[in-house]
Amino acid sequence: MKRYSRRNTDIFSLSFLDIIACGFGAIVLLLLIVKPGDPGTAIFTENDLLRNLFNLQDEMKTLEEDLSESNDRVNSLKESYIVSERAEAKSLNKIDAVKKQQSAIQEVNSNLNIAEQSLTEEMKRILEGNERDQEVGGIPVDSEYIVFIIDSSESMEPAWRYVLKEMKNIMDIHPAIKGIQVMNDQGVYLISAYGGKGKWIPDSPDSRKRVLDMLKNRSNLRGSASNPVKGIKSAIKNHFIPGRKVSLYLLGDDLNSDVDITLDQIDRLNVNPANGGKKVRIHGIVFSGLISSRLLQYSNFIRHLSLRNEGTSLFITIPGHSGFVDCAAGECNFFND
Repeated sequence: MKRYSRRNTDIFSLSFLDIIACGFGAIVLLLLIVKPGDPGTAIFTENDLLRNLFNLQDEMKTLEEDLSESNDRVNSLKESYIVSERAEAKSLNKIDAVKKQQSAIQEVNSNLNIAEQSLTEEMKRILEGNERDQEVGGIPVDSEYIVFIIDSSESMEPAWRYVLKEMKNIMDIHPAIKGIQVMNDQGVYLISAYGGKGKWIPDSPDSRKRVLDMLKNRSNLRGSASNPVKGIKSAIKNHFIPGRKVSLYLLGDDLNSDVDITLDQIDRLNVNPANGGKKVRIHGIVFSGLISSRLLQYSNFIRHLSLRNEGTSLFITIPGHSGFVDCAAGECNFFND
């Protein structure tokens, strides 16, 4: 047998040194790439971020709960506001109802007072046994109050002294009345201190004289428009009282409006809703001045007005003017002297 001789192995051979160098180089490279404190810092930062994230999540949940509670409170306040609005509306409706009831009660009391006063005056008249004349010269004189509604326009200047004369005649045939009123055809009162609802010039010889003295100056009854609708409306509104007899006297010579329309307006104003009759009696006096178609129109208007309103129509011819008016045939016509 051959005997093999052993060779001595050198541990520091070239191959071994290559391996050692490569390993050392790898370690050096790792040391260059990764700094000693970085892994710990990275871990710490990551944990801190996670902790912050969890904290933010908790805060978000808290804020969401607060927001939910706030929304609940807002909804509750809205419901309370709606309930308050409804309660306020009910209260206002109750207040309106109470006001209406009070107004109705006041109106009823006023009507009762008026009715009581009227009944008292009627009872006094019956007890006294004073029967008043019903007519004088064809004119009903049973009224307790009279209102003169006068056209005081320029066209009435020639007839003015005759107006005053007829007013005195009318007052004379009403010897025992309780009140007088004087206004123009627009409802403007001669004596403003006595103008308004329920006010009357107390009847007496002195007050009658004062009225006629004031009317001597036609300008004291200014603002006429030759249309009596406003005057009649004011007279009825301010001076009609159920149970009292009131007469209106229209004095004029012209109508500055359509006859039929004016008559219809007055018909509507002068209806007593309690019994369907007339609130007031309306008389008319025409002062025939210069002959014209307008005077004829006014004469026809006065005739129909007095017939519709239980009154009497009179036609006064002013001396010195040619012609006169005749309304006896149902319609008014002019005739020469």
